[in-house]
Amino acid sequence: MTYIVAVSGFKNSGKTTLCRNLLKELSLQEVSTGYIKHTSGNALKSDANSDTGSVINMGIPSILWGNDGLSFEEKSEKTEINPAYIASKYFPDKELLILEGGKSLTLPKIWVCSESGEVPNYPGIFLIYDRYGKTDKKFSFGPGQESDIASKLFELARESSYGSAKVYIGNKPLPMKGFVADFVSGGVVGMLSSLKGVGKLEDSIRVYIDTKKLNKNCTNV
Repeated sequence: MTYIVAVSGFKNSGKTTLCRNLLKELSLQEVSTGYIKHTSGNALKSDANSDTGSVINMGIPSILWGNDGLSFEEKSEKTEINPAYIASKYFPDKELLILEGGKSLTLPKIWVCSESGEVPNYPGIFLIYDRYGKTDKKFSFGPGQESDIASKLFELARESSYGSAKVYIGNKPLPMKGFVADFVSGGVVGMLSSLKGVGKLEDSIRVYIDTKKLNKNCTNV
C-alpha cells in the first residue's frame, strides 16, 4: 500500500520548503515518492472555452501534452476525489506520497509550526517541525534534521508495503501480508512468462482487470 503523509500548517509556515527538503532526502534514501498539493481553492487551470476545458466540463478527464511535459485535469463532480483515489489512480507504484496541506484530512501529519509555536488539535499529528523552538528528534524536529524525518518516513513506508504486489479494488487498497503479496505476484509473473514472446520480465508489471467484462463464472468463485 502507498503510504500517505500530510505536511500541514498555517499559511506561510514553511510547508513547501519542508516538502521539497523531505522529497530530496527520501530520494537519497531511494524511496519512490510522489507529491500532492492540496488547496482550498480551485485546481483546474484550463479555461472553460479551451479545447481541454470544454472536454473536462463534459465530465471526461483530459491531458494537455506539450513540449515541456503534460498536465492532467479531472473534474470532481462525478468522482469523490480523496487521497486513496489519487494514490490508486495516479501513484499505485509509489511507496510514499507527501501531501502538502490537508489540515482536516484524516491522514498521519507532520505539523509545521508557525512562529507562535501553536500546535492545534487536528487529527493525525504524529510529528512536529519547529523552526523556532526546541527539538527532541523523537516527536519534535527542526532545521537540519530533515534527514532524520525522512528516515522515519522511510520506515513507515516500508512497514506499510505489502511486498512485491499491490492490489486495489476500485480505489481501495487490498490489505495483504507479505507472503500473500508474493503469492499474487508470483502467479501473475508465472502466467505471463509462459506466454509466447514475453521474454524475461524485469520491469514492473501493471495489470488492470475490468470485472464487468469477466465471465460470470470467474466472478462467482
